[in-house]
Amino acid sequence: MRFHNSGGELDATVRPRTFAQELATGLSAFDCLLNGEKALYASAELTTGPRLYRLLREHGLRDAAELRRSLGEEEYHRRLWDLNFSEALAFARELRARHPTELVLSPAPYLIEGWTQPEYLTLWETVVRTRIKALYFSDGWEYSNGCAFEFSVAADAGIPTLDAAGRPLTRDEGVRRLEEAARALEAEGFDASGLLAARGRVAGRSAL
Repeated sequence: MRFHNSGGELDATVRPRTFAQELATGLSAFDCLLNGEKALYASAELTTGPRLYRLLREHGLRDAAELRRSLGEEEYHRRLWDLNFSEALAFARELRARHPTELVLSPAPYLIEGWTQPEYLTLWETVVRTRIKALYFSDGWEYSNGCAFEFSVAADAGIPTLDAAGRPLTRDEGVRRLEEAARALEAEGFDASGLLAARGRVAGRSAL
């Protein structure tokens, strides 16, 4: 038996916090593990990416919100989120196996009820800029809005980026991949604005 909260008496305690306070709490938890070191970052698709677009084509839909409504929560998680989540963790474990002396961080398990996408992106941008030494990108990363954003942050911060095999992923190569992915998606009627925004950030930084 636990010494505290053994009956769950604290579980319903309401503690209203600002986003800044929640962000600081999350960062402090990472610091407990990092202990002043910097980690490798395993960037992989979660809510967007190749699997999402395959499902959208299969169902004749145009965006993730439509897919979620069409499939229902349980089927959406089974066919998209759960598979992406498992593969993201597997990617991080593979990186750890290849780099046994390094700490490897995967953003996939971090969930805060009520957070919006901009809040998550703010967290991971802060983590990448301050606590990461290199980012590795899973195959197909250029079709994921989140991965594309993380690539743009790393490019802006001058942090090394590598592909899933560990080969250097340059700014120019990243821009090329994002452009090709965006063109392919737009040709099918999908929204590629997230990829294009990331591409613009990286291309603008490359021109400096």
